[in-house]
Amino acid sequence: MTGGKPNEDAFQVKQRGSMHTRIDDVRYQLSLTGSTMARHTSVDILTVSGFLVLTFGISWGGVSLLWFLDVDLASGAGQGIGSVVFMGAPTIATIVILRFRGKSIREACGLYLGRARWIILAWIAPVGLVAVMIGVGLLLPETTITSEYSAFFLELGQSPNIAAGTIADLGSIGVPLVVLLGGFGLVLGGTVFAVAAFGEELGWRGLLLTELAPIGFWKVSLVTGLIWGMWHAPLILLGLQFSNEPVVGILLMTTATVVLAPVYTYLTVRARSVLAPTVFHGSFFLGVFTSVYFAEESELVVSPFGVVGIVAGLVGIASLVAHDRLIAEEQLTKGGPLRPWSG
Repeated sequence: MTGGKPNEDAFQVKQRGSMHTRIDDVRYQLSLTGSTMARHTSVDILTVSGFLVLTFGISWGGVSLLWFLDVDLASGAGQGIGSVVFMGAPTIATIVILRFRGKSIREACGLYLGRARWIILAWIAPVGLVAVMIGVGLLLPETTITSEYSAFFLELGQSPNIAAGTIADLGSIGVPLVVLLGGFGLVLGGTVFAVAAFGEELGWRGLLLTELAPIGFWKVSLVTGLIWGMWHAPLILLGLQFSNEPVVGILLMTTATVVLAPVYTYLTVRARSVLAPTVFHGSFFLGVFTSVYFAEESELVVSPFGVVGIVAGLVGIASLVAHDRLIAEEQLTKGGPLRPWSG
């Protein structure tokens, strides 16, 4: 036994040396992983700035050209052309930038089926927000309640006479108009309006969310909301919204988009898909019900992007924070980088 001890010591020394080598290898691999992660936790300024320059250039330039050509953006044809030019700009910019940068559109924008239950929730969530808007409107002093259901079809581009006739026909069915129109609005929100909304959302909650994810939930939402609100400025200045008070309208619109942005961000990340904000945006058309019930009130107050919309957005934020802190297994609102498309 004594004679074999030197061999045992040599074997143990060799084993320890091999173990140290393996530990050094692991440390080296971890350092590589850490450096890779560090690179991915910084915002790609070139991609973000390129996207914003293209988006604003296409949308603002396109609308300015239509205005110069004296196209009536309030007409049905004008709205169609304006929607393609304006709402399509973020998607066009996204595709151009990602192709130029050699990045996958699917991976960079969350073009996944995601979690069905969250996408469905995103689709119907505007019903709750609109209910809050109406509730807030009812609490306002000296509010006049109306039932101008024709406003629903006026928003869709029908003339006043045709809209009134459509409402009369629907009223003969026997189902409450609010139920019929609400259901119809959801169908439109999940189909036709979702297609239009996709033109925006592939950029705002697709590319921009992915690129800004390292700065965390609240900062992503704040930055996106500010950009998104100011992007609407030409439409307001042209009188398509808040025509009587355009400057105040821009401030209100930007405030509303900042308040609504966390709701969009939360639904997107929970769904792990850009489809969630797309259908949410599409169904937000239901905000037209504020024009149905408060037709005689100021747009600054009862618009979905006015005072009642801002309050509804705050209620939405409170709801998502409650879910995040009390129910969700993984918290999104406590800071730290987001991982929009992974668990």
